[in-house]
Amino acid sequence: MILLLRLRRVVFSLGFLLLTVPAALGQSTAGFGDWQLHLPINRAKSLADVGSRVYVATEDAFFYFDKDLNTTRLLSRRDGLHDVGVSTLAYDSVSQQVVVAYRSTNLDILRLSDGAILNLNDIARKEIQGTKRINQISINNKIAYLACSFGIVAVDLVKLEIRDSYTNIGPGGTIVEVYSTAAANGVLVAATSAGVLRARLTDNLLDYRVWTTDFAPRAGNPFRTLGVHNGVVYLGINGDRLYGYNPSQPAQSWQPVGGVTGVEFRQLSSSRAGLLVTDNQKVSVLNPATGVVANTLRPALLQNPQAAVRAKDGNYFLADFANGLLKVSATGQQAEQYLTNAPASTKSYSVLADARTNTVDIFSGAYSDRYVQERSQLGFYEYAQGQWQNITSASLSAAQYPNLLDPVRGTRTPDGTLYVASYGNGVLEWKGPGNFRLFNPVSGLPNPLRYPVPVVGPPVDATYTRVTDVVAAPDGKVWVVNRHQIPGLSGVFTFDPAASTWAIVPYFSGSENMERLALDDVGGVWISRARAPVGTQLGLVAYNQESRTTRSFSESEGLPSGEIYDIVKDRRGDIWVATIKGPAVFNDPISAFDPSTGLGFQTPFVSRGEGSGFVALGGEAVRAIAVDGANRKWFATDRGLWLFNEDATEALEHFTTANSPLPSDRIVDVEVNDKTGEVFVATDAGVVAYRGSATVTEGKPSCAKVSPNPVRTNFTGQVGISGLANNAQVKITDVTGKLVYQTRATGGTLVWNLADYNGHKVQSGVYLVLSSDADGKNGCISKVAVVEK
Repeated sequence: MILLLRLRRVVFSLGFLLLTVPAALGQSTAGFGDWQLHLPINRAKSLADVGSRVYVATEDAFFYFDKDLNTTRLLSRRDGLHDVGVSTLAYDSVSQQVVVAYRSTNLDILRLSDGAILNLNDIARKEIQGTKRINQISINNKIAYLACSFGIVAVDLVKLEIRDSYTNIGPGGTIVEVYSTAAANGVLVAATSAGVLRARLTDNLLDYRVWTTDFAPRAGNPFRTLGVHNGVVYLGINGDRLYGYNPSQPAQSWQPVGGVTGVEFRQLSSSRAGLLVTDNQKVSVLNPATGVVANTLRPALLQNPQAAVRAKDGNYFLADFANGLLKVSATGQQAEQYLTNAPASTKSYSVLADARTNTVDIFSGAYSDRYVQERSQLGFYEYAQGQWQNITSASLSAAQYPNLLDPVRGTRTPDGTLYVASYGNGVLEWKGPGNFRLFNPVSGLPNPLRYPVPVVGPPVDATYTRVTDVVAAPDGKVWVVNRHQIPGLSGVFTFDPAASTWAIVPYFSGSENMERLALDDVGGVWISRARAPVGTQLGLVAYNQESRTTRSFSESEGLPSGEIYDIVKDRRGDIWVATIKGPAVFNDPISAFDPSTGLGFQTPFVSRGEGSGFVALGGEAVRAIAVDGANRKWFATDRGLWLFNEDATEALEHFTTANSPLPSDRIVDVEVNDKTGEVFVATDAGVVAYRGSATVTEGKPSCAKVSPNPVRTNFTGQVGISGLANNAQVKITDVTGKLVYQTRATGGTLVWNLADYNGHKVQSGVYLVLSSDADGKNGCISKVAVVEK
């Protein structure tokens, strides 16, 4: 099988802001229309030393470390990469190219001579039976050999094309998985599921009969690691030892090598100091000719080593799957750690963005689609003033943080206090490390929170309490949904922090088995019924606090599906729900309890823009909805992030991994920080933020912030003016008063691309931004300076 070439070229841009460490610094807000990655880089697994840089592939991100600047730089599609999820990489010092392999088996070639990124997507596009994976890359004579789950692929790094692929090289022409390869002196060696195979590069490698089996398969499949040093191929057999084979002496068999035995080999790489042997505990600098270990790299920060390289200055760089990139001194004992300031994990279940405190929280707990507890104790992560603080048991003591089971959602009361719903331990009132209260059947008593099922005698875990949602009301009270399976007992409560008292919402049918909750502007409470167990009534219930009456909604009342994932109130007071078959809206909550109106939910219909004439996201699993400062709707789906106008009659944006730095197309939650306009997107592979164009101005407009300002005439981004009256009418003129552009702000922010009505870029000069609300009041004037490039 020979794969044909598909090549794309882009310029590798290096002009973006660096995210610096080792002291992990705060991150500045991205420019309007740009993305900011909030991905941890602690799980490092592969690296390449490339002159002044070290490129590092981690489980969650891809970045390089600049040795001269002592900084790290996260890389994504905005830099020209063609995919997400790097599996491994390798550097060819001869052609000066970095070969990057993705989990999708897509390939990027980073050409350092001119900064180009070239894409080879043939393997990713090729239909191959079974698992398709690239395990390792070795390079010899400008040929990259990819060790794949289906064989070996040879990539010509000069012609930038796939040269050959060798799949049926096992005994009798069977397909084998190849874990690593190494080539030297005209011989290619492969560690495979069928043992260790060897063939001369001048032979027809497509023919399985030219491959010699040097080591037959063993129990546990221990043949994983190959490397080349001084023309000799070295093999690490897990639990055994190192062996060496010199292709220039074909009559000589594999010879055992002393120095490192009985370990799990991770990588073998050549250096001027010797063969670097990375195992599951340490890195050994070995002289294989004598079997003497000249140096052992085992600093305290090294917990789960994966790979190692030695720089020209004698320092070592290690990839550790627990502590990220480590720079280790030549002595092997002192280590520096390089981490970006980010959430401790990519595990994210929900997002809370609070404009009053300008704080964002990411909750890492989870439960399954049918409410099976995940039992995660990874805590939650808080972003404020450009810094992440990780609230976890690893960073805080038990006296500072109670190590919640599955913290799934949160809310903030007007005074800024955070309340966290734990699907395992109840409700956490959080005012900071050591300043908290935990409410469940044995803590923070008296409270009405219930154990999930009826029990006879003491429960195994008396604290086990499944809270699915918490919502703060304008009066400071906190609404709590406690899902349980005790018939006849309500699971909806309110907590008054001022009085430290609880109240139980009177029981209504199904109120012990609810999930999400939203408060409208007219005293109504909207609560979704749990999606499980199967066979129970689905949909949602509206509860009137004053009359204590309820009304149920299901598909017969306009819902696309009774399986609901989210409920939100928009800026007009309408109630939106996200269901497994698309969104729906109830436009007049005050009439919800008046049966004479006959009003129900409606599914929005796209009637404007391209592709109109269909139900908005009809049949799509919508996991969450966020409302921005312009009342536009952001929808989280399993195939990306959508932005619609305020009534969802027009699709404005659709972001996926193909056109944005999103690490995954499966969006689990989305929230907008109304203070900054940032849209925080939680995916199943981590969190990123998009700088949206809509904010909410609280109080008197200030027109204080113009960014960037001044701006060059060749600027290709968007200038943002925030602090305007909400939804203000805006006119942009030159200093003579000539009208250049006119529009309306999205919430409290205007974005301008420096173009006039005809789409022509404006000339250098000072431009006035004149704005006021619909009544001509709350006006302000901002200035934008446009200067020559």
